[in-house]
Amino acid sequence: MDRVKKILSGKGLLLITIAMFLFCCVFNSAFLSRMNISGLLVEISYMSFLAMGMSFVILTGGIDLSVAANAGLATVMVAYTMKYWYTGNDGTTIVLAIVLALLASSAIGLLNGVMVAYFNLPPLVVTLAVTWIATGIANRMIKGAPIALSIRSFRKILIYNIGNWVPVMFLITIALLFLLSYILEKLRFGRETYAVGSSYYASFISGIKVKHVLLRSYVICGLFAGIAGLMISANLSSGYASAATDYEIYTIAAVVMGGISLNGGEGKLRNAFVGVIFLRILKKIVVFTGLSNISGFIEGMIVGSILVLVLFFNSLRKEKN
Repeated sequence: MDRVKKILSGKGLLLITIAMFLFCCVFNSAFLSRMNISGLLVEISYMSFLAMGMSFVILTGGIDLSVAANAGLATVMVAYTMKYWYTGNDGTTIVLAIVLALLASSAIGLLNGVMVAYFNLPPLVVTLAVTWIATGIANRMIKGAPIALSIRSFRKILIYNIGNWVPVMFLITIALLFLLSYILEKLRFGRETYAVGSSYYASFISGIKVKHVLLRSYVICGLFAGIAGLMISANLSSGYASAATDYEIYTIAAVVMGGISLNGGEGKLRNAFVGVIFLRILKKIVVFTGLSNISGFIEGMIVGSILVLVLFFNSLRKEKN
């Protein structure tokens, strides 16, 4: 069982991901097309932002179910600003749209953090409630109908490809991944995050401002959901409340499959990134092999089964220890 656990996380997960990539290359030559690779990297980019934000929250022992609704709200804020608050200049309007979207997403994260850290409410219930709040705000703004992005240059900026293959945002994602990994593993900021997740009480008596750590983790998660929303809106060329529906499930799955414990205090950010790549390539396999023709829900069934296995072997390992 320990061997299976190693296969499902860490380096084992990386090897499986590489094998899946090679399988896609051999099985269908269209997988290596410019359009497919570029699209895959875009998907990995915005899912990675969601996963990085979620990792901060889960490392503290919490969870955030509102990330998908938050990202959807960000797409609406961008499209709404461009359509109704146009300043007369494309560049100024784009900056305004980005700032407002990130402020709105950070505010959602702040709301989650305050409720969890200062009112001691359960994260699962709080973030579920905030999901409905964020979705309601987004739907109220668009009145149920998606809003197309009226400034085309916004999409070109965010989804710009180097050599028509590698999106700039993917390179930014990689750079940020290394930066955040360094912060979490080497700096006090990161050590406090791990400490709170390992033991709330021990962190408190050792002088760590536990409530502050929890608050900033949820704000970071909200901010990163907003950034992901910007990328999703650029990818879809529109904004609507359900633009990121079910992404919270895939985000949590990617983080947990990467070895970050739902109990907090354990796991590496880079492994969560591998989890994201694994899930995105799994989606491609489902499409290219025709499994999606058997059932439109087959991908979710596979992801759910793998997630249950990971949790099962995590539980067995803890009982053994």
